[in-house]
Amino acid sequence: MMASMSTHSEKDCATGACSTAPSPFANQPPLGLNLLAQDDPEDILPDWPKVAPELPEDAYSVADALWWCHKLGERVAHGADVAYMLRDAADARAVQNALAIARKWWPAGSVPRYWKSGGPSRTATLIHAPLPEPGVHAGVDIAPAPAPVFSLRGVEGEIAVRIGQDVTAQQAAALTPETAAALVDAYAVAIEFVDSRWREGTKAPALTLLADGQCHGGLALSHWQDFAPLRNHDWSQQTATLQINDGTAQRFTGTHSLQDPTWLLATWLQHVTAHYGTVAAGTVVTTGTWTGCPEVQAGDLVAVRFDGLGEVRWQF
Repeated sequence: MMASMSTHSEKDCATGACSTAPSPFANQPPLGLNLLAQDDPEDILPDWPKVAPELPEDAYSVADALWWCHKLGERVAHGADVAYMLRDAADARAVQNALAIARKWWPAGSVPRYWKSGGPSRTATLIHAPLPEPGVHAGVDIAPAPAPVFSLRGVEGEIAVRIGQDVTAQQAAALTPETAAALVDAYAVAIEFVDSRWREGTKAPALTLLADGQCHGGLALSHWQDFAPLRNHDWSQQTATLQINDGTAQRFTGTHSLQDPTWLLATWLQHVTAHYGTVAAGTVVTTGTWTGCPEVQAGDLVAVRFDGLGEVRWQF
């Protein structure tokens, strides 16, 4: 669960598109931004039928709104204005996939190599979202400041795991939480940077959050380590700490919502193989927060440590 966070942005009115301005609809740029148009219409918005044929026509305006937010580096649209255009999670995923193609977030035609997955409990429906590769900082000690920041700088301390072999849909269908863990070859300590392109931030309607990558801003991964010593790890006794600058480190023991970060792997692999195809060896998934989601400020240094497992830092 993410803590309540402010969605104030110092860039709210930078372009004149403040809260009273309309969201970008029907292939039109946000109010006051027409001067960005070039002679070629594709310089304004992608031709969605050509770029992403699987995107439902009713969802074009959702993709338009998010495309403008990314292009401008600002949250210029309200999720509530477009939520009714998304019928279900499949429509929301189609929007994110269309944006991924247009913005080249992962190699065209491939299965995404970085993911986030998780949920509030083992009885809840888990949510899985692919992550844009340009926002992933792998094998770092300190990740650089993210740019742009749209709504907030939320931080979550997590464990990410890497799959050590190719997994087909047939193989994934037979997996259980217990057998799926055997597919992991390495782990890393992770910080997920939580952000939202919508003006409501994390308070936007659920399907619009999913269309926007489920509040993902970026991911920092420590150096990979062999997962073998953790095959029988007691995660209920695992302690993580989150420290902001020189403040007191907050300690969290056994606080993962699923009790074991590998528990979600079977469901995640079944989802990915069903919607994208065979998961390649080396694919990475980050598995949910141990530390809540506190908001930090520009200039803050965030350190996440898992006792005995490693640490990673992010300079915001």
